Amino acid sequence: MMRKKRVLLPLILLIALGIGGCGFNIKDYTQRDDRHQLIKVEITFTDDEILTGYVNNLGVDKDGTVYVGGSSLNYLYDKNGNIIGSFNYQRVLYMLIVNEAETD
Repeated sequence: MMRKKRVLLPLILLIALGIGGCGFNIKDYTQRDDRHQLIKVEITFTDDEILTGYVNNLGVDKDGTVYVGGSSLNYLYDKNGNIIGSFNYQRVLYMLIVNEAETD
């Protein structure tokens, strides 16, 4: 019994340190995923082009890609969550959040 405790205690300690030290975030697994909640926006680009669609996030998405030089790739979705295009935040002037009730 004593031998099992000697082996088990360091093993538990090693696992706890490994999980804590490797950037493991328990909140990623315990909170519900809001990824599918899309925000309807009107995007105005630097060339005054206006595009209306849905985005996951108002900033660079957690899964987005930022390239060397500051450009980024983000996706534009339709109401059902299907990707209909992509845009580069380097060319975005501003985003206006569109109220769903106003457009329906």
